[in-house]
Amino acid sequence: MNILLMSMPDITLGYPTKVITPPNLAIISLAGNLDKKHKVKVADLISRRENIQGAILEALNKTNPDVVGLSAMTFQYNTALRIAEFIKNVSPGIKIALGGYHATLMYEEIANSNDGEHFDFIFRGESDLSFNEALNILEYGGNLRSVNGLSFKENGKFIHNKKRRLENINQIKPPDRSARLWNDCNLLKQPFDLIESSRGCLMSCNFCNIQNMYGKTFRTYETQRVIEDIKSARSLGTKIMLFADDNITLGIPKFEDLCEEIIKHGHNDLIYGVQASSLGIASSQSLVKKMSRAGFKYVFLGIENASKKNLDALNKGDIVNESKTAVKYLQENGIVVAGGLIIGNPDDDYESIEETFKFARDLKVDFAGVQFLVPYPKTVIREKLLKNGLLINKDNFKLYEGGFATTRTKYLNENELNSIKHKMAKKYFKSRKVNTFNVLLKHKKSSLKLLKGAVGLIPDLIGFLLFGKMMKLFLNENKIADRHFQKKLKTNEFNI
Repeated sequence: MNILLMSMPDITLGYPTKVITPPNLAIISLAGNLDKKHKVKVADLISRRENIQGAILEALNKTNPDVVGLSAMTFQYNTALRIAEFIKNVSPGIKIALGGYHATLMYEEIANSNDGEHFDFIFRGESDLSFNEALNILEYGGNLRSVNGLSFKENGKFIHNKKRRLENINQIKPPDRSARLWNDCNLLKQPFDLIESSRGCLMSCNFCNIQNMYGKTFRTYETQRVIEDIKSARSLGTKIMLFADDNITLGIPKFEDLCEEIIKHGHNDLIYGVQASSLGIASSQSLVKKMSRAGFKYVFLGIENASKKNLDALNKGDIVNESKTAVKYLQENGIVVAGGLIIGNPDDDYESIEETFKFARDLKVDFAGVQFLVPYPKTVIREKLLKNGLLINKDNFKLYEGGFATTRTKYLNENELNSIKHKMAKKYFKSRKVNTFNVLLKHKKSSLKLLKGAVGLIPDLIGFLLFGKMMKLFLNENKIADRHFQKKLKTNEFNI
């Protein structure tokens, strides 16, 4: 069968496409786990945002697919729905499958609404292996009821098979990056890709929906498998890799071993980034030293908040001291720190939000990724917000990307929250936007790569201090979002 897999073009406001166009890891993992008898191609629509209709038609013409698979997060679901409708209008015979977090959480609601008309299959949970099972039945015959984790149509109505157990992670084959139709995803004009060394998380943060996908589990790939994946990616020209693990620091010895193997195999000439918990990083100074030697230059650190009351409400526990220690360890080893912060919690007022911004400033994080609390479907925090009348946006999922308030607090409405975020970002981070040169030159090795890769950005940087415009895009993201609220709402509006 001919298979076309598509990721959505929608982006979060914190990642301007002039700086980064991230590829999708899930769909190349699906591609890597299909039998060779299936011909599969992958289309990252984020690299074709200027003309989505044209990109879809180009991909359809090049692949002549029997099945199109769409992967979407919650804030991308509306786009996936419109793409499915567009494809059905162009080629009614094509079967369309939906997968990803939103499909896993909301499959019943989708199937029971008019949205279900545009999808033939919904894959719930991990689909690395179930997708291939279903394709083989479609082509060679069999009973689709045997594919656990699949919802499919029978006589026009969806049948929901049993929930699928988590896969043996070491039976999942590496991603197939060669299946991409377009290879132009980048970070600072450098070829950029995603990789994973583990899946799942054991923490109980009530705002997160990872456990709805994987349960409360943590599974790791064999280190050699990860090394081979890095080797494969760099053979295709990749220069920067981001580990997309849910919580990589749950396995400190495994992570240290990975760093050592990266060095051993000479892959530490690449630039790596990772998201990590403050608890994990603070627990091991030796890990951070090994990360630095292995080429890790960027960590998105889950600081979340400065208020003990808010941290307790999020089921994070009091991690303020650990956040301080983690930032210290990372910056001592020259690793750039992006501090992930959440505001708009139920008990937030003006003073508590300002406390969080002050905390990020005093920590001297290089970037402050301040997001609003997002009430993802089926999370514990969403139910609490509903119960207390604080969820003011139940169904407009395209705003569920963290840049805009979709809830209110006990003391502030959504408009006040947006305004305060703007004001605090301007007050506490404006002075740091000119610090780009120092941030990027923390490493002689990585800075030379970034300087070389950023040559293509020079026309855009006239009038700013070297990389000043890039930093302005990052650090004034909050300001831009509030000043041009309606304009930014159109950021993810496409002619489909």
